[in-house]
Amino acid sequence: MQRLFLLVAMFAACSAMVLSGPRAAAPVVQRASSVKMVDPSAVDAASQLLAIADPGFTPAKTAVMAASNLLVMGTTKIQGKSLIGGTKHDEMVDTFGMTWLLATASLGHIVGVGAILGLTATGVL
Repeated sequence: MQRLFLLVAMFAACSAMVLSGPRAAAPVVQRASSVKMVDPSAVDAASQLLAIADPGFTPAKTAVMAASNLLVMGTTKIQGKSLIGGTKHDEMVDTFGMTWLLATASLGHIVGVGAILGLTATGVL
């Protein structure tokens, strides 16, 4: 089951790697003749970039990311111990510390991003 999921996630991540056309050049800001600390149009442009909400954030993508994290945390086997093998979570944290938790969460996010990109590229999400 784990191998199948990783295989599907790998193919999904590979299918999401699509090259796009050339990007438009950034607008050139001209210098003003008077002394100004900051060009007001640059501040406006920067604040608009920061204020844009991410329209790509959806509950479906959240569910895929959470499932990927839980799958990786549950199936990771270190020195013969794993959550799916019957080892308690507290024992895993006591034995391997926060390193185990951070490492599995990081790998879970990598797998989750690949799954989200692949599912988005195939039109599922």
